[in-house]
Amino acid sequence: MSEHKVSGIHAIGVEVPEDMSLEELMEQLLNDTEVELEKELDEETRQSEPQSEADKWQRYADMLGDLFDVAHQIGYDAYMQGDLRIMRKVLQVESDVVDLAGIVTMEKSRAVK
Repeated sequence: MSEHKVSGIHAIGVEVPEDMSLEELMEQLLNDTEVELEKELDEETRQSEPQSEADKWQRYADMLGDLFDVAHQIGYDAYMQGDLRIMRKVLQVESDVVDLAGIVTMEKSRAVK
């Protein structure tokens, strides 16, 4: 892969030198993404305000919805690529997320009462 070079571009806020290989570009993008996620998580942790019990459970429900959406997209992509092993694992993850969402819903309904 290191033989393939990217011609000089500026996309999604990343400067790409003309002599950068695709492998180097992917590594840079992954590293930059990890750093950004760490910063966002640190900010969320520091800015966390006290939440009501119902808000806490709603936040969990929202995150589980996002998790299900991501897992579903991975499963669909795996299916389209013919990777049935990955698709089966994703189905298990989706099932686990649905189970957990049921628990969160029960706890949220108790918190609201």
